[in-house]
Amino acid sequence: MGCRSARAKHTLIRIARTPTGIRCDDTHRLPGRGAYLCPNPQCVASASRRDAGALRRALRGGTTAEVLAALDEARARATRHQVPTRTVRSENA
Repeated sequence: MGCRSARAKHTLIRIARTPTGIRCDDTHRLPGRGAYLCPNPQCVASASRRDAGALRRALRGGTTAEVLAALDEARARATRHQVPTRTVRSENA
């Protein structure tokens, strides 16, 4: 939802629309419609812009408050499990 880069499914954060509401899915097994986010905190922030409209459309429902609460939880998980950025070595090093 954020950067739209291709990654392995198990490395992404899943947001699910379950019968009890929208929430972050650690197990990737909750029933209901789901959307996947890159674990990068900037990608989670990108998904929360404009009242998280793209995520609400992907989940086909849910209130803005529910989606933003799930994104806050995803943001906390993304900062806890932040993926290290690759360093690029120069040829002169």
